[in-house]
Amino acid sequence: MVLILTEVRGDSGAVQDLLAGSWRIDVNGWIFVRVQGDPYHIGFQNGRLLAHEIQDTVEAQKVYVEGALKRDWQFFRDTSMKLYWPKITEEYRAEIEGIANGAKAAGVSGIGLEDIAALNGFQDTISYHYWLKAKECRSADSTAREEHCSAFIATGKTTCDGKIVVAHNTWSSYLTGQCNVIADLSPTSGKGFLMQTNPGSLVSETDWFLGRSGLIITETTITGMKTFNPEGIPYFIRARKAAQYADTIDEWVAIMVEGNNGGYANDWLVGDIKTGEIARLELGTFNHALDRTFDGVFVGSNVATSEQVRSETKFNYSDPSGSCMARNERWKQLIESNKALLNVDMAKKFLADHHDAFSGKDTPNRNTLCGHIELDDRGSPEWNSPPYHPSGAYDGKVTNSVLASNGSFWAHWGKPCDTDFNSTSFLAQHPEYSWQKPRLRDIKAYPWTLFKTASKWEIS
Repeated sequence: MVLILTEVRGDSGAVQDLLAGSWRIDVNGWIFVRVQGDPYHIGFQNGRLLAHEIQDTVEAQKVYVEGALKRDWQFFRDTSMKLYWPKITEEYRAEIEGIANGAKAAGVSGIGLEDIAALNGFQDTISYHYWLKAKECRSADSTAREEHCSAFIATGKTTCDGKIVVAHNTWSSYLTGQCNVIADLSPTSGKGFLMQTNPGSLVSETDWFLGRSGLIITETTITGMKTFNPEGIPYFIRARKAAQYADTIDEWVAIMVEGNNGGYANDWLVGDIKTGEIARLELGTFNHALDRTFDGVFVGSNVATSEQVRSETKFNYSDPSGSCMARNERWKQLIESNKALLNVDMAKKFLADHHDAFSGKDTPNRNTLCGHIELDDRGSPEWNSPPYHPSGAYDGKVTNSVLASNGSFWAHWGKPCDTDFNSTSFLAQHPEYSWQKPRLRDIKAYPWTLFKTASKWEIS
């Protein structure tokens, strides 16, 4: 176990005052940060403690958008200030300004407010990009974004103790998928929460939230979403507000749906440990569907089940050979064969699963819950990913009602199957991705680590 406590030194008295109560711990591939106070303080602490990681993230995103999307970073800056900034409340504007100033105080140059706004609006702008492309060429692959994940949430008779169990692993391009920050936020307004996130972000983006409200929130991206509403409220603001201010599933849904712009359209999985109820919100742009239960399971593999939400996508739901449908089938197999037994240890194993439900073989590829597109000669056409694309699962998170009641969860940095990704070896074998070389990093697999909030949570 690697544990490093980072001390902030050499700052002026005014800066030290802004950093009061905040800290950073580096452990097993994760950066665990504590931030608290009013919006500007929270932002400044984020920017100061994670300044160099923010710079690295922005530089990686620049390489990605230029190489994969044929857009420049200025497009993301301009879109964020034009479409999102006018819709951001003063609370979150102050936090974004604090992040930019905190990074500047750490000596990072070239990262300003527009860059932080673009970083936070990254997922929304990718949705906007594919919406524009769909309008231009109307081709089937023009709406295919790369983000995708595997997840489940269970409650009632399906779990070993009748309480909630939830698990999620993040899939993304390895170039941009470096969301190795766990943030413990205690804002002066609303309720505190834990989230996995990018450095410099207001919101999770992966999405993984544990709230002092008793809500557990995660999601998987809906594949092939072709719609977007540029007049709507960006995803990152709605998701942050919902995590911070919602106390119930009803309140959370209302915040997510109101003013929805369709950015980063997801199958959201949410549970309330106060009641034991779980829900699945399939949120397109103009349509949404909500399912709820006190006894059952909802799974996420990047497919919508609602016909209304499906109508907003370009995706072949009748093809069982692709990643989304194969993983959906694998979830059904695992859940059915383990009814009444689901627990945290089992969930960890599920996230590392290498069984391809389509081929029936046990081999890591695009169709396995622990995704390895970098090993697959088929790529993932539904996500516009060519053969051997360097992407797939790169983390794991698991919790249950008991852990969440204390503000804690298990997290695994790196592939849940404990396989390392070595960028040098990969690029030597696949020079077609050499354009990623400036920022493609190794992803080492570390042990499962238990994280817990520094706050006292009293959930009732």
